Amino acid sequence: MQLTRLYLRNYRVYEDELDLALPPGLVGIYGANGTGKSYLLESVLWTLFGRTRTDKRDVRTSGVNAECVTEVEFEHEGHLYLVRRTITGVNSTVKAEAHADRLQVAEGITDTRTYVHSILGMDDAAFRASVFAEQKQLTAFSLQAPNERKKLVLQLLGITPLDAARDLVRKDARLTQEQFKRTRELLPDLTGLEAAAVDAEQRALTAEAAVAPLEHELADFRKRLEAAQTRADDLDGVGREYESLTAEGRGVRAEHDRAAQRVAALAEEVAALDAGAARLVSLEPDAAGLSAAETRLRLVEALTEAERKVAQLTVGDEPPPADDAGHDAARAAADDAREALADVGGRLSAAVADASRARDAVDRSKELSGEADCPVCGQALGDAFEQVQAHREAEVAQAEERTRTLQSERVALAATAEAAEARARELAAELKAAQQARTVWEKRRDKHVEAEAARAEALTRLDPPPVDGEEEGLAAEVARRRQAAEECRRLEGRLERRSTARQELESERERLAGAAGRLETLREKVRALAFKPDDLVVARAARAEAAAAADEASSRAQAAQLEATQARAQAQAAADRLADGRAQHERIVEVGEEARHLGRTAELMGTFRNTVVGTVGPRLSAQAAELFAELTDHEYDDLQVDPETYEIRIVDRGVEYGMDRFSGSETDLANLALRVAISEHVRFQSGGAVGLLVLDEVFGSLDPDRKARMLMALERLRGRFRQVLVVTHDADIKEELPHAIEVVETTPRRATARVVAG
Repeated sequence: MQLTRLYLRNYRVYEDELDLALPPGLVGIYGANGTGKSYLLESVLWTLFGRTRTDKRDVRTSGVNAECVTEVEFEHEGHLYLVRRTITGVNSTVKAEAHADRLQVAEGITDTRTYVHSILGMDDAAFRASVFAEQKQLTAFSLQAPNERKKLVLQLLGITPLDAARDLVRKDARLTQEQFKRTRELLPDLTGLEAAAVDAEQRALTAEAAVAPLEHELADFRKRLEAAQTRADDLDGVGREYESLTAEGRGVRAEHDRAAQRVAALAEEVAALDAGAARLVSLEPDAAGLSAAETRLRLVEALTEAERKVAQLTVGDEPPPADDAGHDAARAAADDAREALADVGGRLSAAVADASRARDAVDRSKELSGEADCPVCGQALGDAFEQVQAHREAEVAQAEERTRTLQSERVALAATAEAAEARARELAAELKAAQQARTVWEKRRDKHVEAEAARAEALTRLDPPPVDGEEEGLAAEVARRRQAAEECRRLEGRLERRSTARQELESERERLAGAAGRLETLREKVRALAFKPDDLVVARAARAEAAAAADEASSRAQAAQLEATQARAQAQAAADRLADGRAQHERIVEVGEEARHLGRTAELMGTFRNTVVGTVGPRLSAQAAELFAELTDHEYDDLQVDPETYEIRIVDRGVEYGMDRFSGSETDLANLALRVAISEHVRFQSGGAVGLLVLDEVFGSLDPDRKARMLMALERLRGRFRQVLVVTHDADIKEELPHAIEVVETTPRRATARVVAG
């Protein structure tokens, strides 16, 4: 068997797609600790057999819900095989299929595992024991205690299940022997059981014989009950017919009474409708003149209302027109006075400012002297200093005089402007009052004209003209005629039912006659029955008495039957106990035979297990010695494996030595030879020929010399195996091997792999 290709996607740390072609021969798989080297090889076991050291939900890459796909392609005995396994869905559903020479040959988990087993000739346990070798297994051969070393070798060889089977048979033999002893102590006394069974059978026969007379007595009472029941049933039938006729009679009587009441009510209603028809004829002439009377009344009322409005609306004298021109002149005079006042105010402000500047100039000139220079032109003042002082004083006096004059003028103009404004307001109020008075007069005049026109129109529409007191008479006439018209409408509505009421009256009279006839017929039927309720009471009492006697006889018969049944059950129970006791006596013999058989089987299985172990030891020793000689170029005489403890001993120049005498290199090679011998023995036992070896961390912490010796040994193993995969964390190993695969971490908890040498 040679692995040719490995495909992973969403498998453990290999989230991204990994399609890895595996070289033949000796191949090193290296990378830092924890990157995923072991996962790479575990994927082979998972894909081929569906076995994993964790839950299947942990096989898929953590945090990824996409489909997990693994494929292993390998060449074996001239054929190319491919096995694919997938995990899908939230429930981690596993699917598997197998292909041979590109044709699908198996599908499903069970069928695929069975097919792989048939190709390789071994199941998953044998495959792992023969193909996978770990560093802890190699060092255990030379470092562990004899018992632990022996346990490991037997476990790898698949002999441990024989130990378990032997122990299980021994346990079953011991338990069966204990059961035999307990059962024998609890066996019942057959003589006592036989006597009890005979006595119970006699009691049952006696109880069963007492049942027959009571059953005959019960049959007689039941015949009497049947006769009484027949008599009572007959009278019950007549009574039910009697009750039915009387109930029907009550219903017909109620129908007759309702029909009679309905006939009386309808006759009264028809009479009232006939009277209403006569009343309608008498009211129709009075109701016919209602429209004309209402029209005349509305016209008279309109004329009266128009005359009232004409009398109420007095126009009065026309007011004089408003004085718009006087108001406009007063407003213009007020505006002129305000403009003049504003002009004087402006000139006054300018004069005040001039006076202020003149006083400032006087104040500054006081600070000068005749010897100082002019602050404006920079020349010396000299004799002109007094002239400057006098000029500044004159300017102040002029400015103050002009200010006083303008203030007096502003006071006068303010009084004039106030008087003009008051006159303008007064004229404006008079103008508004005149305009309002004119508007009121014009409205009164227009309403008066409208009222006159309405009165004239009302007089035109009235023909003949109204007379005094006509309005009150018309109002009374309209009320009378309106009442007559309303009563006519009500009568007309009621008279619509006149014909229907007559038809209903005739129908009810017919129904009344029919009910009277049916009532008489029912009376005749009741008289024909000649039923007497007292006869039914007597028959029912006789039936109850017969039923009570039959029940009492039935109770006696049932009690006897129950007693007989219980006696028969007790007899059967006694017979069953007797049969069970006999069966127990027979079964104790079988249990004793089974206990002896299991004991003998346990002895044979122990002998068989010891025979297997005894034959394995020499064969392992011969196979390991042959491989050890090959790995060491026959440097030593022999390598021997103790058949009991599986301790390795090396014969050097005719003397046998323990492993503690030799260097680490010889120890490593001896351990490797024994592990490979175990793998070959497992393949021999299973009948398969895999040709594949996986060594996990066999270099460990070897020094350079031991590492070189181990590499040389691995090279020589290529003659025994088509493909040897060596897993190590030592990156330098790639330089020593013909082919190497590097496993690198891409992100935390994610990795990939690639071929780096070949």
